[in-house]
Amino acid sequence: MSFETREATDNWITVDYDRSRWFPMPVSFPGTKWADEAEWAFDYARDRFLRAGRTLTKKIVKNEVLPFAEALLLARDNAIGHIGAHVFYLHCPDYTRLPVLAAIAMWKRDGTREEAFQHYAYWGTKSATSEATAEWFETEALGTGVRSRWSGDLGNGPYEQVNYVFRDDTYDTDVHIFLMAWDHDRFVEVAADLDQLVRGIRCVPDDGS
Repeated sequence: MSFETREATDNWITVDYDRSRWFPMPVSFPGTKWADEAEWAFDYARDRFLRAGRTLTKKIVKNEVLPFAEALLLARDNAIGHIGAHVFYLHCPDYTRLPVLAAIAMWKRDGTREEAFQHYAYWGTKSATSEATAEWFETEALGTGVRSRWSGDLGNGPYEQVNYVFRDDTYDTDVHIFLMAWDHDRFVEVAADLDQLVRGIRCVPDDGS
């Protein structure tokens, strides 16, 4: 079974996430509260400084908040159109942490459940430097899926990755969530929060928005 010709599902998802830990990274901005990507980046850069208890003077905004917003823009530019996913969230509790991207892809069911779980659970392991460990992962909304983790190297340094895969037969959807981090401590910090975010994902009909 090849998944190279996969198609996006006709349905969508909702995500119940911890807003103190995560924030969304829109693929496009019509229908959101932000006029464009620059407004989105500044909004969350400012928010993360405030969450850390900083007082935002003009000097701090110029020398710290704006550069942080530019880093968010760079993260978005590196992701949108380059990563095979439909919904994105950044883990960033405050400005002292490097943002880490979680990507959620929603594909029409293809192959058997076992074939889909095998493909998406081990997606990306061609560059693995350790054996991937896989285990069942329970959720209320998506049922039982698989979570797999491993370390790897893409030539620009070691990384750690985690994949989750679920099949929602009601919505004809295979849900694939994945996250990669180049910093071990950040990966460990994000891992527990990612479990919680994944458990907050629910398939819903596409409302056309």
